[in-house]
Amino acid sequence: MPVSSRLHYLLLIACSNRKRSDHDLLPALERYNGGAYRVLRRARREGYYPTHLTTLVLSAKYGLIDIASPIAYYDQRMDPTRAEELRPEVHQVLAYVATREVYNQVYVDMGAGYLPGLPDLGALFQGSHLIYASGRIGERLGHLKAWLHSLSESERHYL
Repeated sequence: MPVSSRLHYLLLIACSNRKRSDHDLLPALERYNGGAYRVLRRARREGYYPTHLTTLVLSAKYGLIDIASPIAYYDQRMDPTRAEELRPEVHQVLAYVATREVYNQVYVDMGAGYLPGLPDLGALFQGSHLIYASGRIGERLGHLKAWLHSLSESERHYL
């Protein structure tokens, strides 16, 4: 297990039904246009996107991808069957991610249809504080924004 001298965080989010329909490849952060993606883009613009945040997206089409991954437009919805199909691949990716860095916090913001695609995160990220978003969409977006602000503030105090 790697030894970390900095605070690192992992955000796991679901893809979004709302997407930009451009024909060119776009980074996942730009392709998806749901509320969580708007919060993340705003955090970048306004300077409170944490430096040591890894963000991974569980996509119905692409599986678990980095938020910077260039993707094409698609129209495929996640359902529990598809999530189960993706689970072995998602487990493999997350097991690799867990060996690359020690994460202080792992924040999961996914609807019920996506959760069957996730392995046992507690077993993979032992010692990490696991946070599962809950509540209505507006509450979840508010919690995500507050979490990003708190991480950004922690990083400033850590320096």
